[in-house]
Amino acid sequence: MIYQFCKSSRLLPVRGELAILWLRPISAPQAFVLKGVACGRGVVLTDRDFAKKTVALPNGLTMAYVEINPGASPCIVWIHGMGSYRETFHSVLTYPPVAARHLAIDLPGFGDSGRPRTKQTLADYAEAVNQFLSAVNGVGAILSGHSFGGMVAGETAARYPDRVGGVILTSAAGWMDPINALSPTRFIWVNRVGIWMTGMEWFGRRMLKALGVDPKTVSRDDRRRLRYGWRRAYEMARMGAFYHSPQFAQRLFAASLPTAVIHGSRDSLFPLQPVRAIINNQSPVWAIEGSGHVPFLSHPRQFSRVFREAFAYIQNSPRSGSR
Repeated sequence: MIYQFCKSSRLLPVRGELAILWLRPISAPQAFVLKGVACGRGVVLTDRDFAKKTVALPNGLTMAYVEINPGASPCIVWIHGMGSYRETFHSVLTYPPVAARHLAIDLPGFGDSGRPRTKQTLADYAEAVNQFLSAVNGVGAILSGHSFGGMVAGETAARYPDRVGGVILTSAAGWMDPINALSPTRFIWVNRVGIWMTGMEWFGRRMLKALGVDPKTVSRDDRRRLRYGWRRAYEMARMGAFYHSPQFAQRLFAASLPTAVIHGSRDSLFPLQPVRAIINNQSPVWAIEGSGHVPFLSHPRQFSRVFREAFAYIQNSPRSGSR
């Protein structure tokens, strides 16, 4: 957006748009970048990405991530969905819903993390998360996964229960196979072209609508981030059929870790009713009324409130090992 202002702090309409600016203190990594600041001149406010960090894993890959509130506790690791990357959670982590050390990662083959030589399995992703926890002193963290990231979080918890403090699953895959989802071809190059093309603004707006998000409510910078993550989903191009985790619910709950589920009432990929039936009261489910598959974009206030409640549930559970 473009704004004009003077010493009197008056905001003037620019190009027919009445600009209203809400200022409040924010920390350095979350600051806005101001360009062309001068009385009576236009100012472009750009929502800057968080500073990227990288860490080398024992498997030879480099994992990219961002860190908010280093040194705080407990630790929460945010795991993105298919066709996405760490900055998908930018709007959430700009004003984190809970006080904690927040780490948002790029899974191998996504975003700015290293590209594996071989096609990844669900076990490979779980092992990468497990190695990441050791590399950043995050053992005992709460894993917060969205969509496919929820599936990875659950798989990690099931395989390495002593390394995880709890799990918060938002619109998670794993409970059931997705419906109404795009299906890749068996030709990787065709998939790469398709991913690039569907990353265009025209397609992106329609995909957001299909996921229950009004494109008009998503900032230009967040749309840029979504496009970047989509086009750098290298592993998505060669995964073939969507990942399947046999007996996902049974294996996750057998780990006896505190688990909280957040789900949109209008999720078109993983409808709430069958998900509830599969969970069968084995963990609490917070339903966000009217939300589709990406509640932290479509219903940010409700998501923050529900996440705080889910976080409190995890923290108060006897098996929680988060620190």
